This record gives sequence, structure tokens and C-alpha cells, in this order.
Amino acid sequence: MRNSLKYIPSKHYKEFTHDAGLFYKAVSLSEAKQYFQSFKEKWEKDYPAAVKVWEDNFSHVEQMFDYPAEIRRMMYTTNTIEGLNSALRKVTNGKAAFPNDASVMKALFLRTNDVLKKWTKPIANWAKVLNQLSVIFGSRITDFVN
Repeated sequence: MRNSLKYIPSKHYKEFTHDAGLFYKAVSLSEAKQYFQSFKEKWEKDYPAAVKVWEDNFSHVEQMFDYPAEIRRMMYTTNTIEGLNSALRKVTNGKAAFPNDASVMKALFLRTNDVLKKWTKPIANWAKVLNQLSVIFGSRITDFVN
């Protein structure tokens, strides 16, 4: 999404992201392809570079439909990851230099532990997601969770 938004003026962000959301949040792959075709027809004339980003990477959107809706939702929800990355950047950007690699690792380790203490919100529908992951990945997921 971010790669395509750099070609879109801010006044069209909301409408563009809404239209893109229709195809990557679709119920089925065929529905996603229909939404994508409508998306292309609407935006390609004014913002061809933004649409090209999606065309070049649509195979990644298609792959998401190999999984159930609950798993897909977890796959494209990145707020948690972005929050962690932001917290880690604050540690490294706030310091001009570290004396050695070990001190960087220690600072990142300590910050990660602080962030983990704040992660108390459960994942929505986790039991259902875990069941689906167990069916798809078998013992690889059950061994990891247990």
C-alpha cells in the first residue's frame, strides 16, 4: 500500500485506499480480481504508477487467498510489527554511536522486553485462527504453540 501511495496526492488517499481495500479484503479470489479490475479502470488514467505497483505485486495478493479469512486478516494487519519497529528505531536513532555491537544488541533486547510487557491485548478470534493454522500446517504449528 505504501509503495503505491507515494504516487497519490493526499487528497485522494482515503478514496484510493478504500478502493484498494476492496480487493485485498475480498471474500474470494474471483471477487478480488473483479474489484482489482474496477480499481485499475478507475485509477489508471490519473495515477498509472500507483496502479503499476499493484499490478506488479498482485500475485502476492492472490497468494493470500490460499488461506481462510481470519488468517488473511492477521497477515495484512501490521500495526503490531510497525509499533515494534518504531520502538526499536527510537533506541537506535536517539544515540549517536554505540561502543560495540553487543551494546546495540543489549539496548534492543531491553527495549523489546519493555514493549512485550505492553502487549496484553489478545488476538481476535485466536482459537479459530489457531485451529485453521493447525489444519494447514499440522504439527509444525502445534509444536510451536505448545
